[in-house]
Amino acid sequence: MKNLFETEQPAHDPRISMRVWYLCAAVLLGPSLLVWTLRLLALALACAPGTPLCHGMSLGGGMRALLDIAWFVGDNTFVALMIGFAASIAALFARKPLLAGLSVLLLPMGALVLPKYAVALSTYKGCPVNDAGIGDCLLWGSHMGMSFHRAALVPGLVYGMFPYAFALAIMTGVIGFLFCRGRTA
Repeated sequence: MKNLFETEQPAHDPRISMRVWYLCAAVLLGPSLLVWTLRLLALALACAPGTPLCHGMSLGGGMRALLDIAWFVGDNTFVALMIGFAASIAALFARKPLLAGLSVLLLPMGALVLPKYAVALSTYKGCPVNDAGIGDCLLWGSHMGMSFHRAALVPGLVYGMFPYAFALAIMTGVIGFLFCRGRTA
């Protein structure tokens, strides 16, 4: 006999939730990975960081544009944390509690740290990168402007974001392990 208080839950397709997670990860990490793709291309072409063009190509303009996009996504702490939290909720719906906890912690941090290290790898002697924004770097034929100087602000942003990201990671991880475990019949 069926209990009157039991209701049948519609089956949720975890593939939809994972697509949402992939979208959030792409929004946060996509621009940073494009920066690294360009940097690795310059490395493969054996172009040392500096003022001359890279085999006649002005890769610096592309680097500046990609860094501006990466900083637009990663610099806003609230937006980055909310996108990471949305990825975390999507992972909870996909019944992946560990991914949920790590998403809100690592995705927003990665959006900041990956471009920072790409800038660190692209600096050279005479190219000052500082948080005051003083000086200008000329990389592969293009002025970098504030695109490089914003990398000097990343440690402060990470230190400011980490407590909130850690608290959200603990919260979603605990919720995930309590409520999203596999059901046994």
